[in-house]
Order: sequence, then structure tokens, then C-alpha cells
Amino acid sequence: MRIHAQITEGPGYCVDYKLTPRELFDVRSMVTDQFLERMREFAPDLAEQAASIGIENYHKLPIPFDHASTWTKFKRILSPACVADFRKMDFFRAIEEQYGPALVSDEELNWRLVRPGHPEDIGPVHADKWFWDIGYGTLPEGYDRYKIWIPIFSEANRNGLSVKPYSHLTDKWKHHNDVKGGMVKPVLDENVDELNMQLLPLHAGEMVMFHDWLLHGGVVNQGEKCRVSVELTIFYREDLAERGLREHRIAMNRVRAQVA
Repeated sequence: MRIHAQITEGPGYCVDYKLTPRELFDVRSMVTDQFLERMREFAPDLAEQAASIGIENYHKLPIPFDHASTWTKFKRILSPACVADFRKMDFFRAIEEQYGPALVSDEELNWRLVRPGHPEDIGPVHADKWFWDIGYGTLPEGYDRYKIWIPIFSEANRNGLSVKPYSHLTDKWKHHNDVKGGMVKPVLDENVDELNMQLLPLHAGEMVMFHDWLLHGGVVNQGEKCRVSVELTIFYREDLAERGLREHRIAMNRVRAQVA
């Protein structure tokens, strides 16, 4: 039960899993296919060039549209067939070995594209729980949740996701709700410079699974290419997770006793 132990009793996140080379290739293909489909819709004259240089070089295209208002979340949701493919991957099998049958929230996978030197492309520091609290999604009875974030094009230590370890152990973090772009969103009221956020040095295909209360946020892309990532929310049964965690504690105590 190492995933749950790290997410709940450890730093609030687990980085022990990654896509296989074949899985990374397949996920890149899923995202690139949808990206090119959208490009043919938004800027048909650039579709061939976009295919030639790749999604990671999107920022080099002379795009004739506004990036933010064009690439809304609803334009970045992968098909149900992609969700089915994710369920067959090694990391998902590892999740179900530890948690039992797991669900993907809303059967939804979405991807994000962050251009170099564009702070407006990243999300601010927040805890996912805050979004659920104001009505973004519902949780089935008897289930809890955590998030998985996977970079598929990235430059480690130059872009990615930052986290505040152990921040999930308290609900003291001040925030309020604000209306932005016609939508209510939570806004952190803490001084981010004093939070000591830590950038996770993840390479393409490596992933982080993290607690619903963990403070996290994007960082400005200091690399030379676009950072592209995929994310999903896992629903797991609370009773099975707690039982597994108890068994994990017992096993760890036995190991410690043998070492002592």
C-alpha cells in the first residue's frame, strides 16, 4: 500500500511510478492527434506545419488566434477510448492491486500545454479540494480521491509541477473564492514566496500521485520547448484503502522489529 502511505501519511505525494516507453509513445500520440485535430479547426493553414514541428514546438507557430480563449479545458479532453487505454497501463494495474477497483473521475483525461516564458499558461498554487468544495464534480459515496499528473513533454528542473510537502496535513491554508472569466475559482491568500514550494524534477513519462489537500501549482516554463502534461483524478474505495493501510503498517512494523 505504498501509494496510499505516501499520499496520506508521507509527504502527500508519490513519485514511484512512470509510463513505460511504449505507453509514453502512445499517450503522446493520443494528445498529438487531438492537438492536430484542433489545429485543423482553429488554423487550417498551419496544420501541416504543426504536424511537422510537433506539439512541443507549438510556441514557434504564428498562431492567428488567442491562445487562452481557444485552448479551453473542453478542447483538451481526450476521448473515452483513451481512458480505456489508460486503464490497461502498468501504473493503473499497480493502483488497482493496492486499492482494488478504481474509477477515473467523470471518465476524464485532460492535457495542458505550457509555452516557454508564459506565466499566464500555468495554474496558481492551490489544493484540489477547494475546487470540489465549490461544486466542481461529485464524489461517489464511500469513495475518496487523489490526482495523477504526468508530463509527456518536459525538461526536468526547467518546468513542471511544484508542491509543498506535508501541506495536506492541515487545512489552515487561507483562500477565498473569486470570479474569473465567468467562473468561480479558489484563490490562495498566502504569500507564495514564503511557502517554500519545491519543483518536482520529473522527466517525460514520470508521474506524481498526490493528496486532494496538497498545495501544488505550475511553474513558469524556463525551457526551450512547450511542456505538455496529462492529468486525471482517481476515485478509490475508502474501506479498502484503510484496510490496506493497516496491513501496510503491520508489515512495516514487522520489518522494523526484525531490523532492531
